[in-house]
Amino acid sequence: MKKFIIVIAAIFVAYSAQAQIGVMAGLTSSKTDWEAAVADVENINQYHIGVAYKMGLGNLVTIQPAILYNVKGTQVKDLAGVKDFEMEAETGYIEIPVQLQVGLGLGPIARVYGFVEPYVGYAITNKLDIDYSNILDFDEKKTWDNIKNNLNYGVSLGVGAEVLRHVQVSVKYFWDMGEVYGFKDIEAVAGKMESTKCNGVAASVAFFF
Repeated sequence: MKKFIIVIAAIFVAYSAQAQIGVMAGLTSSKTDWEAAVADVENINQYHIGVAYKMGLGNLVTIQPAILYNVKGTQVKDLAGVKDFEMEAETGYIEIPVQLQVGLGLGPIARVYGFVEPYVGYAITNKLDIDYSNILDFDEKKTWDNIKNNLNYGVSLGVGAEVLRHVQVSVKYFWDMGEVYGFKDIEAVAGKMESTKCNGVAASVAFFF
């Protein structure tokens, strides 16, 4: 038993010696499906920022957990057939994603990889921007009336590239599994939402030390 523990500890120390801590930031799409997110890429105004920990498990596999502040959202337009009604929700999460990367080294300079990334998050900020024909207009109204559940979880699939072991660039599509949005007292609003979840596209840049 002692030998087994020593071997496990030695393996952990060996892999930890290759580990790196980094900072990460990027853009998160406010759209809720792939086609809309790509079509609206120039207008993406959500973001994420945080820290990551990268640990290589051999030449092909890397595990990379992170702690992020990630802002997502959804939209409502033309409520119940009424034109010129727009509502946009922005919800900020403390999110913990864990990337499992499988990569291919391109010599000592670069690495390309694909990844799967389960994540869990908890909403800590939320605001609504409602505009109705210049009659009703409140900008950045902070409220929780449209949130069904603060807890959010899902999975992402993506691809990335790493240069000189210090710089990563990646893009991913994420699927929320939990229901986030909904108005219990106004069914018309919930029915017009682009999604009660926050699926979308995110692009990130990370710097490791």
